[in-house]
Amino acid sequence: MPITKQSQLARASTGIFFLLALLLSIGVAGFSYHSVRDFEQRAVWLQHTHTVINVLEETNSALRETVGNSRGYVLSGNEEYRTSFEAGVRHVQALMQDLRRLMSDNERQIERLDSTEDLVNQRLALSREILALRPEQARERVLEGKALSDEIRRRFAEMKGNENALLAKRSQDTSASADLTIFMVVSGSLLSMALLVLVYSKLRREMDRRIDAQQRAQAYSDEIEDLYNNAPCGYHSVDESDKKIIKINDTELKWLGYTREQVVGRMTHTDLLAPASAERYLRELQPQFMLKREISGIDLNYRRADGSEFTALVNATAIPSRDRSKLISRTVIYDISDRKRAEEEIEALNADLKRQALHLHSVNKELESFSYSVSHDLRAPLRAISGYAMILEEDYADAIDEKGREQLQVIRRNVRKMDELINDLLKLAKSTTGELTLERFSMDDLVRQVIAGLRRENPNVLFDVPPLEGAVANRGLITQVWENLLSNAVKFSSKSEQPAVRVSMQVEPEEYIYGVHDNGVGFDMRYAHKLFGTFQRLHRQEEYAGTGIGLALVQRIVIRHTGRVWAQSKPGEGASFYFSLPRKGLSPSLVERREAGSGSSTFTNEAARP
Repeated sequence: MPITKQSQLARASTGIFFLLALLLSIGVAGFSYHSVRDFEQRAVWLQHTHTVINVLEETNSALRETVGNSRGYVLSGNEEYRTSFEAGVRHVQALMQDLRRLMSDNERQIERLDSTEDLVNQRLALSREILALRPEQARERVLEGKALSDEIRRRFAEMKGNENALLAKRSQDTSASADLTIFMVVSGSLLSMALLVLVYSKLRREMDRRIDAQQRAQAYSDEIEDLYNNAPCGYHSVDESDKKIIKINDTELKWLGYTREQVVGRMTHTDLLAPASAERYLRELQPQFMLKREISGIDLNYRRADGSEFTALVNATAIPSRDRSKLISRTVIYDISDRKRAEEEIEALNADLKRQALHLHSVNKELESFSYSVSHDLRAPLRAISGYAMILEEDYADAIDEKGREQLQVIRRNVRKMDELINDLLKLAKSTTGELTLERFSMDDLVRQVIAGLRRENPNVLFDVPPLEGAVANRGLITQVWENLLSNAVKFSSKSEQPAVRVSMQVEPEEYIYGVHDNGVGFDMRYAHKLFGTFQRLHRQEEYAGTGIGLALVQRIVIRHTGRVWAQSKPGEGASFYFSLPRKGLSPSLVERREAGSGSSTFTNEAARP
């Protein structure tokens, strides 16, 4: 049969099937609409029957409650029962009217309702009659009407039973109608869908098969070519029989600066390499590649058309051609010039850091040696001065007058002051040198030990210390922090009527904040920048003794722990000193960097302050 005639028959049969499907769909839609309307009507009648049953139950219950209220009034004489009875009578009468309206479509139920309504009126009239009697007579007749009440309940139960039977019939009819509707709709829809699918399949099979295949093939080819040429890496293929490049993507051409005509069929892989890499490739990599037919993760330098070079990571595989007449290799290269430059910069920085660390280590060793020498060279003359002053005071007491003894006491006091100053300077030097060993310890125990020592010398000071969270830090250095802050608080509040020192703590997401508060003389915040400097004092030596190093020591220790320290005060209103410690301790990288410098981390700590 000619192809044209086949196409005409196909179009004709397709039109017939389409018309049948359309007519069937219209029929299903019309039947569905009719069924939905019928279902809505049946649902209304079902709801109507439920309403009748509910009103019957409510009426029966209201009647019993009304009769109960009349008996309650007779027995108790409470007017509330009388009022409830009258309201109940009205409610029962209203419900009876509702029942008459709801049952108007059922003559037999109306007949039953009429007879029941007469009985209800009789029962209410009896209750009203009893209420009208004197209390003694009413109580004697209070139980009258039981048989009448039982008959009324039976009548209500009969009407309810009839309504339930009607409800069951209507529910069954509704269910059957719904099942029929569902069957017809589903069957018609499935048949319509089958016809439409048949029409669609015939159309697609006869008209679009070849066109669709051609379009898919072309789209796939275009997509593959686009992915190949615009990949984020370079690709090229080599005919290993003559080593010529037979295919190369745009990305690699862009990196190299060549055109496709300059490369394909004219150049080999080694022609693209820098001389040193080309020699390495021919000597080492190509024999290995031909043996294993695979190389991966090799760094080679490529030479661009302008003579510049870049480093690439090379992976290659070799497979036979389709006709197995020759071997074709496929090479993938990734430009890693930026990574190479970054690695070289990192190596240079690491070397520089290593040199700086060695230099800092040497400086710290010299500082430790200097501190040791200073402590011994200065203390020897001080001990001699103190010793000779004591000899003069003890052995030549008769030859020295009162003024001379006072001068000797001044000499010894200044010797002790100088010794304290040397000790503080050594502590200050050691606070930023030596190994920073971290541990978790109880801050609560540490503070209470420091306060116990202060209480022995200052029994009149009141200390208030709440429970304190533990911390990860160097216990010895943090002990010095607390000793300096607490002793300062005691010293500067000593002239108050009742010296008091309070410790506080605040938990933040990243740090613990500890505070020491006193009720001493305080200071002007305009001079707060001098507090933590070496030998800086805001009060005269005669008023409050000290070396002027304690707070500088506190600052260096706290900063070495990557914390921060600050103060708040008003003259005459006491002072508050705060310091913070990280909740999780120093990070390993910070500790290693500090220990590499062995104490020259003053600059690092300053930079690490929050």
